[in-house]
Amino acid sequence: MPELPEVETVKEVLKQHLVHKTIESIDVFYPGILEDPMDEFLKNILNKTIIDIKRYGKYLIFELNKGYLLSHLRMEGKYYYLENSFMEDKHIHVVFHFKDNSTLYYKDVRKFGRMKYIDKNIYDELPLSKLGPDLILNENIDLDDIYHKIHRSNKAIKQLLLDQEILAGLGNIYVDEVLFSARINPKKKGYRITKKNLKDILIESRRILTLAISHKGTTIKSYTSSLGVEGEYQAFLQVHTKNICPNCKMTLNRVKIDRRMTYYCKNCQR
Repeated sequence: MPELPEVETVKEVLKQHLVHKTIESIDVFYPGILEDPMDEFLKNILNKTIIDIKRYGKYLIFELNKGYLLSHLRMEGKYYYLENSFMEDKHIHVVFHFKDNSTLYYKDVRKFGRMKYIDKNIYDELPLSKLGPDLILNENIDLDDIYHKIHRSNKAIKQLLLDQEILAGLGNIYVDEVLFSARINPKKKGYRITKKNLKDILIESRRILTLAISHKGTTIKSYTSSLGVEGEYQAFLQVHTKNICPNCKMTLNRVKIDRRMTYYCKNCQR
């Protein structure tokens, strides 16, 4: 958390306010957020203008007039945009000051989020090059390619769908929802997944993620996008955090798969 729909929502909110703004100064209170040496990071980002904000998988991509700033929110990362006002919080780790006196605050209670500058010449190199196809941006995903990656594995399909190197964007909440809609048991091994199963997974992934984006993501615990926009998709969840199957009315199963709490119906999902 946040997953693809939440990051998409954050992107859209920030895009409304940050495009064409020039970064005048940066305060870094916790350098561990940066994947670059701080001096190098500041040199590459200072006095750059944001010309667009994009998303791939769970990455936010701030396109600058020279290079890119990649940001991964991980578990608890949040951005707050303020005009002509000040925000103070012990969990604020990076602050971007713009030339028009507006400010972008990065807050992260758990300090898991990461930022990295990428030169335009190596934009397609790590870390983006390791990601699988984005389930929303890539309209023509190669079914056979994904099938071979999944079918040769002894891991549970839930664990495989969480692997961003196979498919980019799904996280714990939406994998539960996708597998329920596709009627596939999350413990089913990759080598037992058929091409029909995988086709259903891709169809349901796009459908659910698109619907979740339209409702600004899912707010269960702490997710809000910048400016306090909360998701509404939690009202549409079928199994995640639920007790009763909406189809057969049996009690849902709760197990940990790859250390993630997983909700599914033993009766409906095979």
